[in-house]
Amino acid sequence: MRPKPASGRITLKEVAARAGVSASTASLVLTGKAEGRGIPAETNERVRRAAQDLNYAPNLLLRSLRRGRTHVVSFYNGFRHRFAKDLYMDRLSAAVEYAGGEYGYDVLVHCNFNRKPHEAYQFLNGGLSDGLLIFAPQLDDPLLGFLRRSELSVVLLNGRDPLGQFPSVADDSEEGMHLVADALLKNGHREIAVFVTDGYPDALKRSDLLRRLLAERGIDLPERRVVGFTENRAEKLKALLDEPNPPTAIFCWHDRVAYWALETCEELNVSVPEKLSIVGYDGIHWPAVTSHIAASIVVDLERLAAQGMRVLDLYIQGYEGPLIQENLPVAFSPGTTLGPAPSS
Repeated sequence: MRPKPASGRITLKEVAARAGVSASTASLVLTGKAEGRGIPAETNERVRRAAQDLNYAPNLLLRSLRRGRTHVVSFYNGFRHRFAKDLYMDRLSAAVEYAGGEYGYDVLVHCNFNRKPHEAYQFLNGGLSDGLLIFAPQLDDPLLGFLRRSELSVVLLNGRDPLGQFPSVADDSEEGMHLVADALLKNGHREIAVFVTDGYPDALKRSDLLRRLLAERGIDLPERRVVGFTENRAEKLKALLDEPNPPTAIFCWHDRVAYWALETCEELNVSVPEKLSIVGYDGIHWPAVTSHIAASIVVDLERLAAQGMRVLDLYIQGYEGPLIQENLPVAFSPGTTLGPAPSS
């Protein structure tokens, strides 16, 4: 058994010594640049055999520093958490990884959310990656402030930069909420509620958009009907349905919440969609104790990731044109949970 090197990894100099050549010759052979340099075939073979015998692998970090590229991009979740069995992030992360490979990058998915913003910035901007896809950052996130002062290529995924510095790719939430409002009104719904979860900017953004669109059509969505639906779900749904003019439809800002609502309806023996219609957002079927498929705005996460990676690659390659801010189209799927409003 050969002794392990003190550094923990075999160096190019050790390969060269084993093959009886200079380090520069070994480098030319192992980087595929020996052709036309007068290096005999026997020497070429001897260097490659020495590298194989020693189980040599090049130091990619040093190589990337010399070349200025790592061919790695970072993917960072702006919410700074990750739940087990989170279908949305599972699908999005997988789509980002696939898209990265299509553009010739490996993807470094950041999972340590215990770092403070300046520590996260140092890690993201420390030379490990050529660029960053950051998902749904809040606009007041200190991390964005640090990134603004860096030379790192950054693309916001499902976010918009109000200062117009960072390029972005997002689903067209304005179009999505138009589709929700149109579907509800087409089915005769005038008494509507919204289920949200705290701490998610998209939840308030979508509920505010729906309120505005309904108001334009003369329909009021009172603040009391925008309900946090994380805890005490049965009590909150029952309170809504016990109102003198109860809602006939509920928009859930996220499909996971829509399936919580469907499970709660089954618990309370509320018939869907005969008595209450449920509409979600994202087009993801979450596991739930219900046979229903939630009506939803369908977001193509694979296309979102692919477009985000395409834009990031453009900036890594040196793109200097107008700021790219893409909105991707969405579609409405009626599922089995949207029906006509029941007569009073």
